[in-house]
Amino acid sequence: MKFDWENWNLGGRIIFVAACAATVSMFMDWVSVGFASQSGLTQGAFLLLALWVYPVLMLFKNKSISRAWGLICSIASVVLTSAYISSKSIDIFGKTINAAATGAWLFLLVSIALIFGVIKYIPTKSVENKA
Repeated sequence: MKFDWENWNLGGRIIFVAACAATVSMFMDWVSVGFASQSGLTQGAFLLLALWVYPVLMLFKNKSISRAWGLICSIASVVLTSAYISSKSIDIFGKTINAAATGAWLFLLVSIALIFGVIKYIPTKSVENKA
């Protein structure tokens, strides 16, 4: 496994940047009602990162991502994050507001980016050092 930014194609770079942003989003507010907020870590949203393991692992191993499994993981991340955001609607003084905060919305955005990364990713060709 190795970090190979120079040789990754657009898909690989999207996967990597999206995974970094998804990780950072865990430390951001996922729920905020003005006077109280909770991060993705305290909300248990870090469990959604399990869906990212397969694409990121294949990227670092420089192996092909099965289109089916990659899309299942990334689309599940979008669907479950959307469901999480929808579940944070609350009624306050007769008005319905959504208490989902920036961390959740960022995670949703990068989950969508993960779909494009999976579709575009092509492993780099191994170049053997001739000695």
